[in-house]
Amino acid sequence: MTGRHPDFDELVGTDLPPGERERLLRVHELLVESGPPPEFAMSTPVVELRARRRGGVLVALAAAFVVAAFAIGFAVGDRSAGRETDFVVAMKGTSASPGASASVVVFEIDDAGNWPMELKVEGLPPASSGLAYELWLTRDDELTALCGYFRTDAGGSASVPMNAPYELEADDGWVVVEDGSETPLLTT
Repeated sequence: MTGRHPDFDELVGTDLPPGERERLLRVHELLVESGPPPEFAMSTPVVELRARRRGGVLVALAAAFVVAAFAIGFAVGDRSAGRETDFVVAMKGTSASPGASASVVVFEIDDAGNWPMELKVEGLPPASSGLAYELWLTRDDELTALCGYFRTDAGGSASVPMNAPYELEADDGWVVVEDGSETPLLTT
């Protein structure tokens, strides 16, 4: 057994606040002075310890960042992946919005009878009234079933998940109107 004791700076590093360093140094000196416990004095060699590594902390932080980024991506990502498309409805602008177009991707009906769908709109500027737009099913040019509300961004675009818990075959068309109006802006 050697008489060399571990160097204090090797044990704790040199990046401690002064008060903490002094407290730990006092404890270190007392432990060195007291020596090993009697039952270990003859059989345990002194082991040299290396300075603590901060690399493990950095690796853990990096891993946490990757997991958080993945979780956020999953939460806001494309949920339509993996779902089977049942049909797609194309919509075109009316004379009230001639440059607008849209499509409604209708996914397979679920076990409860809901038709999940995604509405994608282009060229429909935000409503001048500040109100939302509505997607409706129609029968004989009459609004019959509301599928949902949406707003478009400054460029006239929107991509919105919606749902229709209706028998879609009973209706013969789709329209987009401004909230409170029955004037079609987009139609099939």
